Order: sequence, then structure tokens, then C-alpha cells
Amino acid sequence: MASSPGSQRHLLSRRSFVRQAGLLAGAAALGAEGATAQGAEGAAAASVEPPLPILPPASPGGLPRRILGRTNVPLSMFTLGTAPCGCLPPPEIARLINTALDEGVTAIDTSQNYNNAQEGVGLALGQRRKDVFLSTKVFANNIADAEKSLAKSIKLLKTDYFDVLYYHGLGNLDISRAWEADGVFTWLLKQKKAGKCRFVGVSGHNLAARFPKFLSSGEVDVVLAIVNFVDRHTYRFEEEVLPLARKHNVGIVAMKVFGGAAGMDYRNPQRAQLDSQHVPLALRYALSTPGVVSADLGVFTVEQLRHNLQMIKDFQPLSPEETARAVELGRGLAANWGEHFGPAREKAPA
Repeated sequence: MASSPGSQRHLLSRRSFVRQAGLLAGAAALGAEGATAQGAEGAAAASVEPPLPILPPASPGGLPRRILGRTNVPLSMFTLGTAPCGCLPPPEIARLINTALDEGVTAIDTSQNYNNAQEGVGLALGQRRKDVFLSTKVFANNIADAEKSLAKSIKLLKTDYFDVLYYHGLGNLDISRAWEADGVFTWLLKQKKAGKCRFVGVSGHNLAARFPKFLSSGEVDVVLAIVNFVDRHTYRFEEEVLPLARKHNVGIVAMKVFGGAAGMDYRNPQRAQLDSQHVPLALRYALSTPGVVSADLGVFTVEQLRHNLQMIKDFQPLSPEETARAVELGRGLAANWGEHFGPAREKAPA
């Protein structure tokens, strides 16, 4: 990824927050004139509610934070994703994790599907577990597999609870019985009551139409969803999922901010799908999207980690005009990317 020049950290003060809200309200007042100049979707993107306010770091040198919806947890705006580094040996993963924690990262997201990631995170945490907002995932179609997944995560991560346990990959699961007495989501809610997790989440990359039932139930605390200015045209999470999450005060964590690994080849995770020149814009877009609290960014090297940290510290929300331009840029790229995370819509019955 291209590096960005260092600059003074800017946090969204009350004054700048009010100014941003005024800009957005002004953009909404442009109405048809704005739609003519930017296209209907660009105007809509520029007229939404402002991004969430930003809290200062918990400690000097830390990262800016936002409140994670109904959880009321002040979460760092950088969540360290561990899919790319999962192909490294566990001791190397642990060193990367410890570097991230030393640099102020406090939120870590992992999964049993990320090769060595959970073992490496488990090696790193130790006494630092209490200082980390830790999430992992259950990718299962039945309770037996879900229980095996959770048991493995507990063992490898050396913890007896998770801050968030995600029902992961709604677009790739059989959710037809998820709410039944013997369904996986019902089982997941029981894990929260049993103290295995503080909060319950849902996540996914495609089939946005599967999310509303979960978000409207009142049972979901956090949603992990793709948020980037390209895939919004294909998967439409910004239109079909995020507004409902905001309505129910579900915390939103953005993933695949840079479009995932290039060519969806996670065996070579050093390059993102998005061209490096657009990476800073993509991060600003995700963190400027209303309701988004944190960007889940996977790293493979310490260099990538520090690059991402600096972008987070330098974050400034997009103006309505910048948002509209990003949306238009994404429209052209989306035609080339296509449905790279799987189908955007359910197939009609034969």
C-alpha cells in the first residue's frame, strides 16, 4: 500500500462536528440542484446524517474512539483484523499483536478460520486480555459445529469470554433455522446469558437482505459489515443494512474497507483489492459513514500496521462534496470488481 505523509493528529471537536453537520444539512437543502450536479445517488450520499462524534484517546499516544452503539463501550477507531497475518507462525503474529497494543490498539478481531491467528493472539494477550476488546466468530449451521468452534476459540485465545461473538457470514450460512430452539443464533444468545460473551454480533459480506430480521430483533449488539465506496454499489449495505443498525443503536464496525485482498487471494495478503492511491480515501469514507464506529483493518506487517495507525490518527471526515466524488469513483470500479464477495441477491427458486 502507498504510504501517507505524517501529519498532526486531528480530532473532531464539538465545533468541527457542528460545522460538519451544517455542511451536510446544507447539502441536503440543495435538493434537485445537487442531484443534477452529482447524480441522484451522489446527492443522497452527501445529504445523510453526519458521522459519529469522536472521543479523545484513552491515554496519551492512543487512538481516537467512538461509542459502540448500545454497548456503550468507547471503542478505538482502529480494530486490528487478523486474517492477513494468520498465515504467519504464531510467535510472529504475537509480536505483531504486541506491537499494535503498544501503539495504542485496543480492539482485536479474529476467527478460527484465520489459520494461526487465534493461537498468535492468545500468545500475545496474557495479562493484557483485560485491556483488549476481543471479538471472534462462529461460522456454523448447527449447534454441534458452533460448540466446537467456540471451544477451540476459548482454548487458543486463552480466555473464558469474548467481548463480541459474531454469528459470522450470514450470506454464506443456512439461516433457515437460526431462530429455532435448536438454531445457531438462539444458541448464540444463550452463550451471552452464560457469560461466554458480553455482546452478540452478526457479520457478513453479501446478501444484505438477510440482515434486517436480526437487526430488528433487539438481540444484536454489533454488526460487522463491508463498508467501502466501491462495494456500496454492488452489495448496498449502506442503503439496506446500516440505516437499520443506526435505528436500533446497533454498533457498526466496518470491514473490507479496502475491498479485501487483491483478487480475493488471502494466501498473498500484502496487497488490497483497492489501488493504493485510493486507500486513504477509502478509510476516510468508511469512518465518515454515519454510524460507523471503527474500521476493522487486517495487517500482515508492522509497516502496514503503522501506516494504518497514522491514517487513523490523521482522520478527517469527508465533506459532502468529497463523499459524492468517492461514490462516483466507486461506481466505475464496481463494474470491474463485480460480485467478488459472492452473490448480492438470493437466487430465485428454479
